[in-house]
Amino acid sequence: MKGDRPLNGCDYLMLGFDYELRRHGYAGNSCQIILELAAAISPDALRRRLDVLAGHCPILGARTAGVIRARWKIPAKAIAPKVRVHREDAELFTRLVNEPLDVAHGELARFDLIESGGRMRVIFTWAHALMDAHSAEHFVAVAGREELPLPAAEFIPLKKPQLPLKARLKGALKNLRAYHEFRNTAPRSPGRRHPGAPKLQLFRVEKFSAAESAQVRAQATKLAGVFGEAQYHAAVAILELKKFQEQLGCPSPSFVLPVPVGMRPKGNVEPLFSNQVTSLLLQLLPGQLESVATAVAALKNQTAHAMREGIVEGCAFFTDFLRVLPRPAYMAFMRHGLKGEICSLFYGNTAAVSSLVTTFLGATIEDFTHNAAVPERPGLGVIFYQFRGELRVTVAHLAETLDENEAAKFASGLRARLLNP
Repeated sequence: MKGDRPLNGCDYLMLGFDYELRRHGYAGNSCQIILELAAAISPDALRRRLDVLAGHCPILGARTAGVIRARWKIPAKAIAPKVRVHREDAELFTRLVNEPLDVAHGELARFDLIESGGRMRVIFTWAHALMDAHSAEHFVAVAGREELPLPAAEFIPLKKPQLPLKARLKGALKNLRAYHEFRNTAPRSPGRRHPGAPKLQLFRVEKFSAAESAQVRAQATKLAGVFGEAQYHAAVAILELKKFQEQLGCPSPSFVLPVPVGMRPKGNVEPLFSNQVTSLLLQLLPGQLESVATAVAALKNQTAHAMREGIVEGCAFFTDFLRVLPRPAYMAFMRHGLKGEICSLFYGNTAAVSSLVTTFLGATIEDFTHNAAVPERPGLGVIFYQFRGELRVTVAHLAETLDENEAAKFASGLRARLLNP
């Protein structure tokens, strides 16, 4: 696979967030999977495996090209992700998580290995424009287990419905109208509460035991139904955010939540290297936030309406059309829609970590963490996932938005509300 491939609308949106974060002095729109290994692995063995993967899937070293109608420029020669080995120190972990990838020159992924006391921590960093969290889990599994089959070599963009231009324009405009309706009651994030803080993203992980995870699932089933776990998580997060912002003295008139929607067949991670998702924006008003039950009902009703009206597909058409704009103009347009905000809370819910993620080059994976970049506004995000049946919640924040004590308070409140809504 050589030559050029078009970026889809979601790829371009992810690059837009990358541009916006770098413009404000941050590392960009990168994500991490962090593995805690029971034993150290061989860096050279990992490099050899990545050479095989890069030779099989050259998009791992692709760079973006083109100001208008951007595209992936696939290299003629395979470029494998870097593998770096570090000695642990007090600030190393924060530095690595906040180190930019050189996306413009084809650095779309990187592995950092930290050995300590015979154990090892592996930090896999990747550009969000390259793949989503589910695909990244699959990639980590394949990189760490040589017995697993390699992913499909050919990068094939998702096939969109072959609708006439007029129908696609109609769908995109429907999405645009829904987006701008939120402007009537635009959200307000905490803003830059600590403007003198370093340009760092920090995160903390709330870990739930097996018994606590079962308790959260029981509450989700009770209040959101058997298949409503993600909506329960989202409702709890928004309720806690509402309370938290009121305590900070910056209440918001509304809360806008971006919910990723997979566009691939359910359970399918191929093609591996593409963000085959779109995003559905939902808005909750104070009157819908009297309880978790009322918030869940509002989320369900809006989601059902969006599915009936074709707004989800319209969003895919909308972002695809906007690829004609240079990134600065694209992000200015997106920010203008909600009076400078992108959303009220970056939200991710990846459900159960892939069952393939068990060992990494022979070492047992003892723990697993997801982390993702949060937009400069609101500067706060949560990611829900389950590792071996136990719930994990990553709370990520920019140091300019919240200090560590404030972030800890929000995370603690979120944990308590998940268990006892």
